[in-house]
Amino acid sequence: MTVREVIKVLRQPSSAGKPDLSHHDLSGLDLAELDFKGADLSNCYLFGADFTGANLENVNLSHSVLDRTVLVRTRLSNASLQDASLQRPSVFTDMTFDARDAPSFRNTDLRRTRITARLDGTDFSGADLSDADFAPWTERDLGGAPVSGLAGCKFTKAKLVNTNLRGVSLTFADFREADLRGANLSETDLSRADLTGANLVDANITGAKIDGALGLESRAPHAGASVP
Repeated sequence: MTVREVIKVLRQPSSAGKPDLSHHDLSGLDLAELDFKGADLSNCYLFGADFTGANLENVNLSHSVLDRTVLVRTRLSNASLQDASLQRPSVFTDMTFDARDAPSFRNTDLRRTRITARLDGTDFSGADLSDADFAPWTERDLGGAPVSGLAGCKFTKAKLVNTNLRGVSLTFADFREADLRGANLSETDLSRADLTGANLVDANITGAKIDGALGLESRAPHAGASVP
């Protein structure tokens, strides 16, 4: 589809129901600042599409490929991205990693999503990340910068049951009241993270850095968490 064709679908009257763009190839399109009006974008090929400032709230992106997309200031709250692929998107305008550029995933369904991304400061509050995989495929990108990072992210009351976060930087992340049952947090950097009230039953934090982390003071192996 072309950008013109996408806009035509989005401009259909609301009486026609939610816009249906499912099963289309929208790769490489400039879709910045568009309001997708809760459209169906499931099973789409979106490689390299530019969603800068776009409104993707309540959009169905399940089973879609969003690799190398541009998600600067993209609103994805309450969207569905289960079983999607989100490999190395661009979410910052420069190397300062300004959290104001980060997309929002509040209350988003990200179950079983494969994510390799530098998403420092992103809001995942209330999101369902069960069985999602954040573990980096490679330790470093060609330029030496980490390919995965979740420093300062908000996971307040998020669901991360069996989520794979192995080796990811989670410094200063907010996991208050998050459900981390069975999560793989091995070799992560949890320095200064806040896990107050988090459910860590059967979570694996073997080899994790926990300097200054809150909410781990009373954790012990008998409580179900695997500790260093």
